[in-house]
Formats: sequence, structure tokens, C-alpha cells
Amino acid sequence: MNNEKRLWNLTELELFDYHRSTIRKKLKAAGIEPVAFKGSTPLYDVIQVAPYLTQAPVKESDAPDLMGFKTAAELRAYIQAQSEKLSLMQDAREVISKDEYENEIGRLIATIKSFKDKVITRIETVIPDVDPHNLEDLERLLNFDLKAVADELKNL
Repeated sequence: MNNEKRLWNLTELELFDYHRSTIRKKLKAAGIEPVAFKGSTPLYDVIQVAPYLTQAPVKESDAPDLMGFKTAAELRAYIQAQSEKLSLMQDAREVISKDEYENEIGRLIATIKSFKDKVITRIETVIPDVDPHNLEDLERLLNFDLKAVADELKNL
């Protein structure tokens, strides 16, 4: 390999998809100095600098993940805004608490079970000569339907 082809100036190093100023910063941070000069233009050994210009950026701090926000202040402002939004929605009764939700589901299930018992009683009252075997079949089918409703409610 010809050594002259290994020596690149900053303009040639822009092939790594960085601007010259960024390349200078990366090389300075890595402690890499020019290996030669052509006039006043610094030349760098491309084999030496390539690893620093192709590696993924290294996280510079051990700060917690900011969920895509540039600063902790932006993340804090977002969280505060979301809290205020939730508070306003609760005040406007657009959202309910988990406890209220669970209580409402419990009342719904109790109402459906009560309906099943009332249906069988009303059928016995309206049709006095109904066969007990038919009532048992109806109750079994209603229990099956109630279980399906309960399973669907659990998936909400």
C-alpha cells in the first residue's frame, strides 16, 4: 500500500460523513495528532483515525435515560405537564381512578348475575308448567354466558 494514499487531510476525511469541525473535535478528543503536513494542511493516517470516525457515539455520562429528551429539565417539564393534564382530566371526570374502575366492574358483574337469577324466577312464574329439566338447561347456558362475560371483562 502506498503511504501517501494513507495520509488524508480534513477535506478528504469528510467522506466519513462528518463536517471538518466535528472531525477535528473527535480527533482531538481521541488524542490523535497529524502525522505530517502538506504546507500548513495537517495530514492524518486514515488507518489510525478511521476507528474514531466510524464508531457509534459513546454515552458520555452515567445519567439516567431521558426518554429521548435532550435535558433532564425537558423531561421534568414533560412529566409535570402530563401530571397536570391527568389532574385536569380527573377534575373534568374524563378519567377515573383504578379503584373506581374496579368497583364499577364489580357492580356490573353483580348486576349480570342478579339478572340471571331473575330470568329463571320469572320464567318459572310466567310459565308454571315449565319442565324443571329445561330450567336447568337454561341455567347452565346462562352460567356459560356469564363466564364468557366475566372472562371478557378481565381482559379490559
